[in-house]
Amino acid sequence: MRRLLLAFVASMLFSAAASAHHSYGAYFEDRTVSIEGTVDSIHFANPHVTFSLRTDAGEVYAAEWQNLIQLRHGNVGPTTLKAGDRVIVVASPPRDPSSMKITLLREIRRPADGWLWRRTTRQ
Repeated sequence: MRRLLLAFVASMLFSAAASAHHSYGAYFEDRTVSIEGTVDSIHFANPHVTFSLRTDAGEVYAAEWQNLIQLRHGNVGPTTLKAGDRVIVVASPPRDPSSMKITLLREIRRPADGWLWRRTTRQ
């Protein structure tokens, strides 16, 4: 009976942890695209830092950056990117072309001053 109870508790803990993870493969391509634009706004909060990116064509992408804690360990803070910054983002595009969201960011470059961020951990 004790083993059964332990197995049940372990399975419940594992399923709760697994449900907190994103299913990126279901919604995003396993390739990258490079999008250049201007940061419209940035939201620096848990669990992920997000920002909107406006291209010259007027398209607005919602970008989901990395986990806040991982970014802080990489010396990225709330003032690293600001609205108005011109950047080039390398990320995974959505499987649904009508969705204007990009995620799994691999790189962000700001040509004006040469600043570069590259993902160093898995998301």
